[in-house]
Amino acid sequence: MKWKLLLVALLAFLVLPTTAGAVDFSISGVKINAQLEADGTVQVREQHTYDFDSEFNGIIREIQPKRGASIDDFTASEKGKQLEVEKRGAEYRVHRKGDSEVIVFDLQYTIRNGMEKYNDGAQFHWPFFDRRNETDYGNMTITVVPPSKASDVMFIGYDSAEETGEVQADGTVVFSLGEVHAGDNGDIRVIYEPSLFSAMIAVDRDIRPTVKEDQEMAARLRQEFIENRKIVGIVGNVSAAVGILGVALIGFFANARKKRYVQEAHYQMESNGFYVPTNDMSLPAVLLFKKGVASVELMSAALLDLVRKGHVKQLSDEEFELVDANVQLEHEKQLIQLLFFQIGHDQKFTLSELKSYTKEQKNYEAFDNKFVMWKDLLKAELNEYELKVKTTKERVILSLIGVLGIGFAIAFIYYELYVPLVIVGILTLSAFGFALFYSPYNDKGTLLKLEWERVERWMKELDTKKWEGLSLDDRFRVLIYGVGVKHPELDAYYQDFVSAQKLLDQHRIRNEERHRQNAGDAQYENAYYGGAVYNPVFLAGSFNQASSNVSNNAPSSDSSSSGGTGGGGGGSGAF
Repeated sequence: MKWKLLLVALLAFLVLPTTAGAVDFSISGVKINAQLEADGTVQVREQHTYDFDSEFNGIIREIQPKRGASIDDFTASEKGKQLEVEKRGAEYRVHRKGDSEVIVFDLQYTIRNGMEKYNDGAQFHWPFFDRRNETDYGNMTITVVPPSKASDVMFIGYDSAEETGEVQADGTVVFSLGEVHAGDNGDIRVIYEPSLFSAMIAVDRDIRPTVKEDQEMAARLRQEFIENRKIVGIVGNVSAAVGILGVALIGFFANARKKRYVQEAHYQMESNGFYVPTNDMSLPAVLLFKKGVASVELMSAALLDLVRKGHVKQLSDEEFELVDANVQLEHEKQLIQLLFFQIGHDQKFTLSELKSYTKEQKNYEAFDNKFVMWKDLLKAELNEYELKVKTTKERVILSLIGVLGIGFAIAFIYYELYVPLVIVGILTLSAFGFALFYSPYNDKGTLLKLEWERVERWMKELDTKKWEGLSLDDRFRVLIYGVGVKHPELDAYYQDFVSAQKLLDQHRIRNEERHRQNAGDAQYENAYYGGAVYNPVFLAGSFNQASSNVSNNAPSSDSSSSGGTGGGGGGSGAF
């Protein structure tokens, strides 16, 4: 069970969003204006709208120039007021303290050697952000303005900027990127006629064929994307339908089988009238079956079961004496070893000793080792009875559906097929959840579950006629079961049980004789040792306190990538 919970926790960690950092903020809008000059320099004005939800000291703008270029004259202002700027390598820290407000920062700087001139055109190819950026941009616009009116304009956007450009009448190119996610690249590239840049020296080769090849490649890839998107959509939808049908069929047959087992169990129970279930399985194993987990508190019920079988005698509310260590079940041996020899002494054990022992941190490891051994032995007994349906085939099919679902989900994300993505996401989670947690009871398990559930309902009702018809051993087993499941009516039930204790002395001699004759099968006989049985509510509470002590004493465990053209890029942040 722990590995399942660990897997669920891991999935939750991967799926659910996390936040980090001392400053809580978002950038709702970014406007960048790049004014190209005739000598190839670029005057850049940026406007960043920050929405702060906490205290802050300023913002960070990282500008990593591409190879051969440089950034000069960086300044920052707010509503015309100059702000202090601190340069740390490629980072520019703009100092402006505040708390939970919306601020528009105006940044200005000059790019030198950021353009290249060729025989057939001059290009501005620049990454204003790249994979180094750690912040989402809510709405980004990049405008490239030529030195004067231009007529022969080529442009292309890459990655996030792909298909976002539009040329204006004067040759200005506007890239409307919209929302840009952290970690995205988004280079922009604009080619103007070389005559507009008379002060630049041209490289003796052409650039427009290269840009045209990029445009054609982008168009070809877009067409392939559209065609593949259609194919993936068809195949994915058909596969999702088959997967849904598969999960539905498995669920249908599983539900039908469960109903059949329940009907058969009810028929058997009604045919036999009311009874307390008698099983070869020990009561602690029954309680583990019912609760699904072996806790420290379950030890209180296991101890009472040793009292019922005559191996332990209860001397008072909190004192117990070992009278017969000859038990058959390994987990019973382990429990006796822990309680009467590791915690207690002289074959006696008290609840006070349990509390004081578990309060000492030095005893935690020894106690935990014994407890884990007891728990494992109890699970081993339960597993011997095979109360679950073997579902290997169903789990394999469901796991395959889940794995294929992950593959299609990745494809749907890539091809932006969001409606099928939601359907496949639900299908994948359902298939994996079904495969992980689908562990139905077989006919024996269903009968055992329903039998004890009926006992629980009867305990709540406290039907006197049914109570009086039970044997002393049956009453004791019901009491132990109530301790194990923490039944809300346990105290009232115990008060009725007290009235039956007067019968113990009358049966004592007979039961001791049966115990001596059938020592080899004592665990399966109703051979109650005799003696007083004290309030189990106090006993359960003591083990619960020990569990808390143990929990409190448990020891506690305490390369950067870049993108953009020419290695340039950057991003935004706050401090």
